[in-house]
Amino acid sequence: MMHVALLIDDFFPSSGGIGRSVETQIQELTDLGHRVSLIAPDRHLEKPRNCRVIECPTIYVEGLPAHLSILHNSERRARLITKCARFDVVHTQTERGALILGARIARLQGIPHLHTFHANVAGTHQTVKAAIFGTWLYQFLINPLLTRAAGRASSRSRLVPRIQEPGGLAARMDWASFADIAGKVDAWTVPSPFMKDLVEAAATHRVPGYVVPTGVGRGMLEAISHARRERSDETVRFTTVGRLAKEKRLDVLVRAFRHADIPGSELVIVGDGDQRPLLRVLAAGARNIDFRGHLRSLDAIAYELVNSDVFVLTSHRFDSQALVLSEAVAAELPILYCDDRLTVATSPEPALLTEPDINPLAAGMRLLADPGRRAAMRSASRELLEQLTPRHTAEAYVSIYEELIGAMSA
Repeated sequence: MMHVALLIDDFFPSSGGIGRSVETQIQELTDLGHRVSLIAPDRHLEKPRNCRVIECPTIYVEGLPAHLSILHNSERRARLITKCARFDVVHTQTERGALILGARIARLQGIPHLHTFHANVAGTHQTVKAAIFGTWLYQFLINPLLTRAAGRASSRSRLVPRIQEPGGLAARMDWASFADIAGKVDAWTVPSPFMKDLVEAAATHRVPGYVVPTGVGRGMLEAISHARRERSDETVRFTTVGRLAKEKRLDVLVRAFRHADIPGSELVIVGDGDQRPLLRVLAAGARNIDFRGHLRSLDAIAYELVNSDVFVLTSHRFDSQALVLSEAVAAELPILYCDDRLTVATSPEPALLTEPDINPLAAGMRLLADPGRRAAMRSASRELLEQLTPRHTAEAYVSIYEELIGAMSA
């Protein structure tokens, strides 16, 4: 049995995908018989009952996005935690205060430090101009602090070639920053192969990394299994789920759907965000486009998935894994998407890949209006689900933990 420390800067568990991933890790690791301590911000905290929680002060201004929360990460804080708890491995989940604090704890306790890069930070620059401040933060604050906290340095990384990352200089700098971070921890993981390739392309030093896709949480799997399909009409329903944010390119989705002009079709958009007014303008006059808003419960989301016919994702070069694709597979939904780097839950049999523009997406919708094609894709999706379970994710992490502990004790 191991004692694992999981550290996160984001509010737990309500701040989004990373919080959901950590929640799943806690559940699965404890079910496998391991002890888990969650070190998380003391604000907006919903304490899980199946692990120890160490509340940590955070630097945060109320009202700002949760990803601007930064755990206190001083040497004193690390010593206080070390006095009250001893771990076998530290696993950090965000690249801010948690990363620095985790490095300090690992050094003080002489244990391995694993870090997971959950987000494709480089993908934000095309739509969020303020993301450049995050690039500078990595370069001039996070990496220097990590060097001191971990007590180790690594050779300076290089920019990845433009052909591998066409998103501009800032995006290429982000991969170099990730490679610098990877050189100051004992190992690192990413949810998708393309992220591993880019970090390794930027590294000028050995950076042992692993691809560990995030499995669909048990709660969602259970909600999907209990959801009933209540539709009996022949309407073809296209559904998307997620934040209504610019980087999700939902304006392209609405335009493509209207351009496809498929008789007896409808588009359901689940989620909320600052793009909602624009999307409503684009959908004006279309009675077959329905905005469901933000759905808080897993049961409500599962109902929408089970009662859909096709899941559509129009983000491009932004998502790291797109967990919603795995959730669509769990609901046995055919998938239409346009980002060739998203290889988790998207083999050719259950998913249709198009170019990211309006016309190709519209053509893809017309193809998936065929019920025979959709039936074949649904059958293929069942074969993928075993690779996307939360237990599969936890077992992969345990294997890495054991390897790191063994290497350190050798």
